[in-house]
Amino acid sequence: MDGPFATCPASDLEISAASGGLWLAGDPGQPPVRTTLPQSPSWAGMCAAMGTVMALLARDVTGNGQHVDVSVQASMITAISHAPVFWDLLREEQNRSGPYLTGRSVTGANYRMIWPCRDGYVAFALYGGPAGRHTAKQMVAWMEELGGAPPAVKDFDWDSFEVTTCTPETVGQLESAVGPFLLKLTRQDFFQGVIARNMLGYPVATVEDIWQDAQLEARGFHQEVTAPWNGQPVPFPGSFALFDGRRLSLRRTAPMLGEHNGELFTLPSPVAAGEGQGEGALPLSGAGLWADRQIPSPHPSPAATGEGVVASACHGLRVVEFGGFAAGPVVGKHMANYGAEVIRVESRKALDGFRTHYPPYKDNIPGTERAGIFSFFNDGKRSVTLNLKTERGVGLARQLVAKADVVVENFTPGTISRLGLGYDLLSKANPGLVMLSTCNQGQFGPHAGHPGFGSHLTSLAGFTHLLGHPGETPPLLYGPYIDYIAVGFGTIAVLAALVRKRRTGQGAYIDVSQYETGVQFMTPALLDYLVNGRILSRNGNRHPTAAPHGVFPCRGHDRWVALSVEDDVEWQRFAEALGSPDWAAGPALATAKGRKASEDRLEAHVSAWTSQLELDDVANRLRAAHLRVYPVNSMAGLFSDPQLRHRQTWRPVEHPVQGIVHAEAPPFTLMSTPPRLERPAPCLGGDNTYVLGEILGLSTTQINDLASQGVLD
Repeated sequence: MDGPFATCPASDLEISAASGGLWLAGDPGQPPVRTTLPQSPSWAGMCAAMGTVMALLARDVTGNGQHVDVSVQASMITAISHAPVFWDLLREEQNRSGPYLTGRSVTGANYRMIWPCRDGYVAFALYGGPAGRHTAKQMVAWMEELGGAPPAVKDFDWDSFEVTTCTPETVGQLESAVGPFLLKLTRQDFFQGVIARNMLGYPVATVEDIWQDAQLEARGFHQEVTAPWNGQPVPFPGSFALFDGRRLSLRRTAPMLGEHNGELFTLPSPVAAGEGQGEGALPLSGAGLWADRQIPSPHPSPAATGEGVVASACHGLRVVEFGGFAAGPVVGKHMANYGAEVIRVESRKALDGFRTHYPPYKDNIPGTERAGIFSFFNDGKRSVTLNLKTERGVGLARQLVAKADVVVENFTPGTISRLGLGYDLLSKANPGLVMLSTCNQGQFGPHAGHPGFGSHLTSLAGFTHLLGHPGETPPLLYGPYIDYIAVGFGTIAVLAALVRKRRTGQGAYIDVSQYETGVQFMTPALLDYLVNGRILSRNGNRHPTAAPHGVFPCRGHDRWVALSVEDDVEWQRFAEALGSPDWAAGPALATAKGRKASEDRLEAHVSAWTSQLELDDVANRLRAAHLRVYPVNSMAGLFSDPQLRHRQTWRPVEHPVQGIVHAEAPPFTLMSTPPRLERPAPCLGGDNTYVLGEILGLSTTQINDLASQGVLD
């Protein structure tokens, strides 16, 4: 709500530039490119919902409402994963890499993710770990079935393959065999093949593919609502989670203009004079839309820390985490930043992949406590090590959950139950438990057990198809984009379940399909297909009506500015800000229709102007004219951005191994119970004494015995 740029206008294009997401999207050496379907409204709406439900949780303790301040810019920073960590830890910039995964290797190797096939594109990459090695071996066998595998992959020792340390030369040799093989397959051939062989990989899907997806059908994702314009049923994407096995029903479509005026503005009987309501006042109770609204009293409420004031919105809550990477743990991070005690259950026998497989590392040296990405997503938490392959380890985990409010897990479907930690069992000892299971495609359905990472799933959910230029290979959205959408919806679901628990005492089991959460962001394109039969595709930085609308070079190397002109009045201000050049005069560019018809020529003129000026000079001139403009922030730019500095987006914390690093504050700020980022990510098992001793009541001797028996491995 405040800060140096708080009142500056911006569209999705400029917000994408401000967030760093634009900087990371596109081909090397080429202008950054945005997703054709605007993403910032969805990110902002989701983060606003997170903050609002968090504030409701705090209200149950204090009895007071509060202002929730949401930054759209900061909301979209969430989407760029750990790219800022490379700058923070190593002073290295992540940059546009086209269809390649970057930042996965200490040797500088990049891994291709988007490949052409016979009728489009597929998402497939070489990975390490059990799933990656299985995938590679299955790919070789598949090649053999279709005519033979080249020696480069057939003779390779896949059991020794490590993404982090593989050299660029070796990666190039392996990938030289992959491309020709994939060109033999259609997208459907590839999809059926990876499902049958349990391989990592998905097709680059369109909205048509999404609506025909068998997994969504099996999970009852598709719903129908009545169209207010003709009273006919309209297919609609369903809700983002299942609560206790049930998908919430959509009650109605978006309202027609003024559709509910009669309900909202129904007046009660006249109020006697002197009762505090003037003539024509709206009803405080009685008649109207909210007449029968009942809100149960909170039960139970955690203790406040003073006269009606809580330390943070999640004060008094305990969260236990099982799993790793991002989609589960970042839910816990949001809650930890707002005061919950979040305890990660880890194991030395199966380390979180973000501790072991993903750069950057302190001084570029791999190590369990040197991984910047783990630190970035786990600040404020505690860590206890339990070997869940042992009966005693599982027993201790159950005891810990019995003292918790929330469990978050992101194992593959069925794993948590096979470990003896399923909701049915845990809720017997803790009936009020709220448990979130978040995974690729949900807990059931024909594709539920199929492995995958966020970068694959981002393509299945349609995002990759909408990034880039027509007729060209789509580049990647940086990182596991869809994982962070799942984080937002997972957090909303957990917080909403906690609000219900406080009012009813009832716990909840929440099944979140990360795929389904991503599809929420695709809803406008899906509805355009379902209602109008149109299949949206990528269109660079162009906009249906605005022109110019793009990213333009400024003086210096790789310096870019995003700007847009929406209407004819803005065009006049834009031309004046440029000094009223001759090329901008006359009727040809005076109308939006004319500017769209001459867009190539218009963009060439704008590029010629911006390229002669410093980035800040362009931005300042256009801001002075009240026009939409923002520098395309690099990762370094995010840390020096005046608006982000004002909002204290980057909070310094001191890690025992990595030194001073910066934690990312939530994109929503509760003004009365603000977030607190004061502790770094935990060292592995660094809180064993606290968790096992103070929470579970074990003696030092008992803890030492457990360690000697391998229970704490």
